[in-house]
Amino acid sequence: MSFLYTVVGFLKKLVLFILIVSIAIPLRYGSIDPKYLFIRLLHSTLSLKYSMISDQARPTLSANYRAFENMLRMMPFPKLDPSADPLTVIKEMRSSFDMNSITPKPSQCQIDKEVFEYDEHVVDAYWVNYPPKNIQRHSDKILLYFHGGGYFLGNINSYSGYECHLSELFNVTILHLEYRLCPEHSLPAAVDDAVALYRALLRQNISSSQLMIMGESAGGGLVLLSLQALLAHQLPVPRGVIVLSPFTDLSMSGESYIRNQHTDISPQFDKNWYVALLLGSNHTQLSLDDSRFSPLFGSFKGFPPMYINVGTAEKMEDDSRRVWKKAIDVDVDVTFEEGLHMTHIYPAFFLYYSEARNTLDNINKWIQKI
Repeated sequence: MSFLYTVVGFLKKLVLFILIVSIAIPLRYGSIDPKYLFIRLLHSTLSLKYSMISDQARPTLSANYRAFENMLRMMPFPKLDPSADPLTVIKEMRSSFDMNSITPKPSQCQIDKEVFEYDEHVVDAYWVNYPPKNIQRHSDKILLYFHGGGYFLGNINSYSGYECHLSELFNVTILHLEYRLCPEHSLPAAVDDAVALYRALLRQNISSSQLMIMGESAGGGLVLLSLQALLAHQLPVPRGVIVLSPFTDLSMSGESYIRNQHTDISPQFDKNWYVALLLGSNHTQLSLDDSRFSPLFGSFKGFPPMYINVGTAEKMEDDSRRVWKKAIDVDVDVTFEEGLHMTHIYPAFFLYYSEARNTLDNINKWIQKI
């Protein structure tokens, strides 16, 4: 009988422990999303492991960053079948692409859709405010955000959590552009969407001095392509632009594509397959260093103040460095920040390690000064 009492007592304590943990963990991370909670628990466990293991070659990296890096390495990226229909492959990738699993959308974040039109060119965009507020369109700072995803992934659903947090951190209203994606709409369709949105805002008497534009990866490349298009149309430029690990060179000619091929942990695609995806069926007749697709080879004269951030462990490192040098040569006010040993778009994962938060804090200070 005493054994039975012991077992019952143990089970009661176990149930109580499970109940406490099931309440404490969601409270700790501010979410009830099981996928996100699993990611956070795995990250915490790996962080504990790496806090007891030094990295002699990279002593500046935090245990939290190394834990997240390990998680990225463990992610099963799909192997592409060159014989498969590209659109079928892309649709499968889109179904599993969700930044909100890493950075969930706060329940109180306010997201409102608006359809913009300029000369019969219609684009969808989403106003993002966290915490919620009434937008003062003719006085508030507005940050246009162009999401990444290689020009073929991403939308408001997958980026809303990240953009909500940026709205809070930078204390700005964000306007997310839902630009057309490849391969259904080859480049430069996304640039046309960005310019149409910008022109529509100006026509609503929103001043260019209120506007900033930010993007990461392909979205960063789109920011630069859009600025070059605005200047070509002799339109007023925004007060500043921010690009995180921008994809600026479709020819992938930078030396870092070789130098960092073993340290880059982002998904890799066959170059020919990828170029065909972006440029369409006549891609063989187009030059990859055409400035309509690769902003690195365009002009930066007349650009507003610019903040460029890149990790030194990523293959696209020189995409940023070469833009930085070209912009400086034509007297653009450029702030350049590199993340030593850091991965592609590392600031986007600010919930997980201090290096990302420090960079976003630096960007926030820059925004307040320009």
